[in-house]
Amino acid sequence: MSRSLLPLLVVVLGFLGQSLPFLPTRLSAQLEQTPMLGEPVMMTPLGTPAAMTPSDGDASPEPVGTTPAPSRPTTNRAPDACEPNDAPAQACPLPLDAVSGPFTVVPEHDQDFFQLTLPQEPAIQTVITVRATAGLDLVLAVRQGETLVARGAASLTLAPTVVGPVVLRVENRDPRPAAGEQYRIEVRREIVPPSETNLVAADTPAPDALENNWSFATAAPIAVGMVYDLSFVCPDPRPDACPGGDHDYLQVPVKAGVRYLVATFDLTPGVDPVVELFWHERTAAVVGNDDYGPGGMLAALTWTAPQDGMLHVRVAPRNGGMVPILAEETTASYRFAVAAGASELAHKLAATIRQQANLPTPTALPTRIVPSPSGSGGSSTGASSPVTPTGSGAQETIAAGPAVIVQETVLRREPFADAPALATLVAEAPVTVRGPVRGLWVSVESAASILPGWVRFSDIQRASAAVEAHATPGTATPPSQLAAGTASATATMPSAVPTSAPGAPAAAAQVVVTALDPALPAPGPAPASRLPYTLAVTVVATNRPPGSGGTLGFATPAPDMRQPVGRVRVQLVSVFGDVLAEGLTDAAGTVQLRRDVRPGAALHVRMPAWGVELPVEPDQTTLIVTIPEELL
Repeated sequence: MSRSLLPLLVVVLGFLGQSLPFLPTRLSAQLEQTPMLGEPVMMTPLGTPAAMTPSDGDASPEPVGTTPAPSRPTTNRAPDACEPNDAPAQACPLPLDAVSGPFTVVPEHDQDFFQLTLPQEPAIQTVITVRATAGLDLVLAVRQGETLVARGAASLTLAPTVVGPVVLRVENRDPRPAAGEQYRIEVRREIVPPSETNLVAADTPAPDALENNWSFATAAPIAVGMVYDLSFVCPDPRPDACPGGDHDYLQVPVKAGVRYLVATFDLTPGVDPVVELFWHERTAAVVGNDDYGPGGMLAALTWTAPQDGMLHVRVAPRNGGMVPILAEETTASYRFAVAAGASELAHKLAATIRQQANLPTPTALPTRIVPSPSGSGGSSTGASSPVTPTGSGAQETIAAGPAVIVQETVLRREPFADAPALATLVAEAPVTVRGPVRGLWVSVESAASILPGWVRFSDIQRASAAVEAHATPGTATPPSQLAAGTASATATMPSAVPTSAPGAPAAAAQVVVTALDPALPAPGPAPASRLPYTLAVTVVATNRPPGSGGTLGFATPAPDMRQPVGRVRVQLVSVFGDVLAEGLTDAAGTVQLRRDVRPGAALHVRMPAWGVELPVEPDQTTLIVTIPEELL
């Protein structure tokens, strides 16, 4: 090329740089322009593109590369109440049989450690369940010292052999930020479920592991606090070998003065057991039970050992030799346990029994030890009548009349703490004293029960005493505490009560009324009013791919080849996908979306035809979406 042409070439290139500007090489979802459809960040449905900042030498946004991690709300960044618990030495203690939380994963990549102290109970397992919001992927691990006991996600089950302090680690495996996410931990102590082998019957059902225990002489020894999976399958395979049905005889060592719960539960449908207890004598049962409640066929009772010794138990089918018709996949199985009354297993069994007997409210078990009249040898007989408590003496009577229940109590059929419950009497309930008194129990009648019953003396008060307490200085009794017989005593009762010796002037006293707490809390603040919101969305198309600008220089001009696109459906939606407003673009490629929204509400713009959804700022009023022309 001739040297004389170089100046002319420089002049031409300068002229082109002034008149042909480049098309934007980068697009974004900001007020002026949005990323072109087809870029990775825009084609991810429901995704939120990362914020873009201009570089030091260019006022346009930074180029979009690979898809960044979706952003999350920046709420709940404060640590939870157990922090700091980022190391085993800082483990936060958790209660048993409770739900704890909420807990957060703050800061990011945080690991939370918790401590559990598990008591020793051979038939109770521990179930740990973690419930988290959708943005967390939690992994659980339990260690006892340096030994890994269990590991998994969502839920862990610790065997009864795991006793003492253990450390629970909760780790989040989700790579996204955890701001705004939380979780709770539920720890439950449950009775060990039956093994699967005992639930499925083979072609020839096998007897349980304690057979052959068909008599007192062959009674199988069992332990207190253990759960046994038993059945009524005859141990002898010969036809009609058990004409009266399979009877299971068991023997268990007991301690004097300890109260025991003897129960059958988890019955196969159709199984109806009867439990009988024998103490010394083998010809007559001390006590027995067939059906614990009217809603089920399980048998359960309580019994207190008079001496150290061996208690014999007989469990027999209620239908005798009649073989019950059961489902094909099950056997005539049941579960059996003897638990000390103060043990954790006894409390769990009591709840299980009430549930399976359709008795949701706590009730006393229906039987108790009845000592023999002779009192010799510690023997007892089930045919004896109820015994008056020690020290009660002969039956007494008091004046009958109206009375008031002072605290919630149970009306029982007999004057014993373990007698069958007739009804629950709430505080302030009116009753009528009948007259008989036995020990610390008073016989009363109540509208809550058709039968008369007994309540403890500390739970009842004469109606006249209630009236006097209402007039005592510094106290106030609601009128609902007054019985029907004292309805005439109103708020106009005397203001002076004789409090000194006879002949001394009476001290004036006034009734003091204490204001009750409001029944309902104060109403919360009114919700924020909705504000009108309008967004103008413009959809345009171009035949230039992203980043196809000129290469002659920064000042080289280029024509704007974008064309408006009409008849495109555009929707304004909430973060939950609810459509708030929608419309079609006009010939200019623009549509106005209007809706009243709450201040600060998160909004998105969706174009269903292309499966794209873009977030918009609360104060944003315009949005331009550029798409490739070949997609039209």
